[in-house]
Formats: sequence, C-alpha cells, structure tokens
Amino acid sequence: MTVTTWHTIREASLASGLSESTLRYYEQIGIIPPIARDRNGRRAYTDADLERLGTIACLSATGMPLESMRAYLRNTQDGAAGAKRQMELLDAQALRLAARAEAIRMQQAYVSLKTLYWRAVAEGRQGDADELIEEHRDVIEQVKRLQDGGAVSR
Repeated sequence: MTVTTWHTIREASLASGLSESTLRYYEQIGIIPPIARDRNGRRAYTDADLERLGTIACLSATGMPLESMRAYLRNTQDGAAGAKRQMELLDAQALRLAARAEAIRMQQAYVSLKTLYWRAVAEGRQGDADELIEEHRDVIEQVKRLQDGGAVSR
C-alpha cells in the first residue's frame, strides 16, 4: 500500500520557489493540472505535484513563454515524438536567451562608452569625449533600437 504525502500550497511554494499566487494562476490557466483539495477545499499537493512544480519553476526561470511551457509539459508523455518536440521548444528558448544575452552585452557596451565619455569630460578632454561618441555611434543606435523593441544587429 502506497501512502500519499500531502503538502499545503505554502509548502509547495517553498519547495518550488514559485509564489502561492503563481501556483494558483498556473493551475487556473492549465500549466498545472487541477490540484486535489482537502476536506476544507484547500489545495493539497502530492510529492509528484512538487516534482512537476520543480520542472515548471526551472522553465519559468528561463523566461520560457507560458504556451511553450504548456507544450513542454504535454510532450513529456509522448515518447520519442515528444522528445523531438522538446528539443525544438528548448532550441527556440535558447535562441530567445541568446538574443537577450546579446542585448545585455550591447547595454553593457553603452554603459562603458558613457563612462569613458564622462571621464573624458571630467578631465577636461571634451574633444576626446566627442570623438568617442562619433566612433561608437553604432552602439548608441543599437541600444536605441533595443528601447524600441527591435533586435540587436551586428
């Protein structure tokens, strides 16, 4: 006979790192299947639920879109065909992360440029400061495009 260990939403939240409101929301939109309820109507999570929440928390931490998370969780039951779809979802997420990393790299380059600019100004080298801006106009333009929601171009 298998004994089921039940966990409160607070315990599920602490175990997964997802807030209680996020757990409720994910259940409402179908990321998490319906959770059992105790006799008072409160959510009661099993160990298996907690294991699934761990996966969901990791996917969420990567910034994976909700629809992709939902598909990822569905695919776990589909053997080799599901595994192929998992790789496609993860490849797409890797591309999104690479684009975000490039955007951060450009933002860092901009901050470094402006630091050098203001250092030159502080040292009374306005000509050098102006030259820096002219030489690195591409960085400024790319960061502006990021602000507008555009992609970084090289």
